[in-house]
Amino acid sequence: MSKDYYAVLGVSKSADEKTIKTAYRKLARKYHPDVNPNNPEAEAKFKEVGEAYAVLGDAEKRSKYDQFGSDWENMQGGFHGGEGFHVEGSDLDFGSIFGNLFGMGGDAFHRARQVPPRDVEKSVEVSLEEIDNGTKRSVSFQVEDACSTCSGSGQVKSTSGRNATCPTCRGTGLVPNTRKISVSIPAGFEDGKKLRVPGGGAKGSNGRAGDLFVTVRVSSHSKFRRRGEDTEVEVEVPFTIAALGGSIAVPTPRSSGKMTVPPGTQSGQTFRLKGQGVAKLSGGRGDLLAKVKITVPKDLSDRQRELLKEFAELEVKA
Repeated sequence: MSKDYYAVLGVSKSADEKTIKTAYRKLARKYHPDVNPNNPEAEAKFKEVGEAYAVLGDAEKRSKYDQFGSDWENMQGGFHGGEGFHVEGSDLDFGSIFGNLFGMGGDAFHRARQVPPRDVEKSVEVSLEEIDNGTKRSVSFQVEDACSTCSGSGQVKSTSGRNATCPTCRGTGLVPNTRKISVSIPAGFEDGKKLRVPGGGAKGSNGRAGDLFVTVRVSSHSKFRRRGEDTEVEVEVPFTIAALGGSIAVPTPRSSGKMTVPPGTQSGQTFRLKGQGVAKLSGGRGDLLAKVKITVPKDLSDRQRELLKEFAELEVKA
């Protein structure tokens, strides 16, 4: 055999034991069959780096290799790479060699690859009217559950007792599934907050599922804006009513109401209408904040123009 094991692992001949082990860990993870299912090239590379580590990772075998080079096997009388890794044959116990490297046997490696329950995050958009009354949404999404065949390990026992790639998940340990969950959104729920649905997430090896977290987004409204538990609306007030005082109609989230405007009201001034806003999560309804926007008529009659001129003259004299 004329392979350069140092080149296979990408280390120098003066590399210490730690460097060699680190290099092998990296390559073993990269080419492991669980990571590269149904990939003959990766499997061959995994076998090659395992063979190199079986020699360079053993002080005695490395010494023979350094001394005799490609003839070292003849000096050894044949090569067996160590427990669980038989190089002469074509069958490799991937679980054993990978497990022995990290201080565990093949069964321990199988147990160590446990998939934990995982949470899933999704979002839904609702209207202000739906938030005012409360609503429901059906949320559909894809998750990757732990494979029930191999419990998420990616491996099963073959008829020969060796570890083999799981036929269901093809070694990934995960299988795709579709979830469709109905979510109740209570009245008054705030924009950007999350609802938790226990057990709505992805399943782990233990059969338990993580949670589903649904972020609620409230779409913008043409009239109303939420300000915490209150609701803001802009109300047009004719300049005559703003000056003299009077009553105007005010839209509310569910209907309309009346608001008294005191004399001398200024543009931008806000009036609070108790309990006329959007529903509160804690119960009841928030207040409606009516923000005044004073309007001026574009077209005036001759009489209106005369009266305004007279008013303006009086203002100057005052």
